[in-house]
Amino acid sequence: MAALRENLRQDFARNRDPLTRAVLLVFRYGQWADRRRGAARLLLGLPHKVANLFLLRLGVGCDLPPQLACGPGLRLHHAGRGLAVHKRAVLGANVTLFHDVAIGQRDNTGEPTLEDDVVIGVGARVLGPVHLGQGAKVGANAVVLDDVPAGGSALGPRATIRPPAGAPAL
Repeated sequence: MAALRENLRQDFARNRDPLTRAVLLVFRYGQWADRRRGAARLLLGLPHKVANLFLLRLGVGCDLPPQLACGPGLRLHHAGRGLAVHKRAVLGANVTLFHDVAIGQRDNTGEPTLEDDVVIGVGARVLGPVHLGQGAKVGANAVVLDDVPAGGSALGPRATIRPPAGAPAL
């Protein structure tokens, strides 16, 4: 319960919008309930399933599965409208996701891993077993199919990888 409270405290510190906070509350409660065992998991999971269906999926159009490994301080713009994240993706701490973002598989080859402080722009797609380093940024509508180094940027319809300033070219 302490981990749930701490994650929510850090999430709420980065999100002021009440609807976004409601989305994060349902998501974090689902993570907490999913880690229970036996009858407690079933009993505690039922309110999450109802709230997840009506608030997240039907209300906002957001797919944040409770199995998702996600660090604290998740920032969702526009309450995560249109957001879809694969349940086996990994999100670090202080990740920022704009609306209409997809993070998932490509040809069943694996899921993305996002380190801390990653920012993903509106409409971006991060697909396959790619790794986004700490502080990486993904531009609006970019399609990321390759790794992005720490501090690097991914821009364009098929993302072009640029190393951080001062780093040698790839």
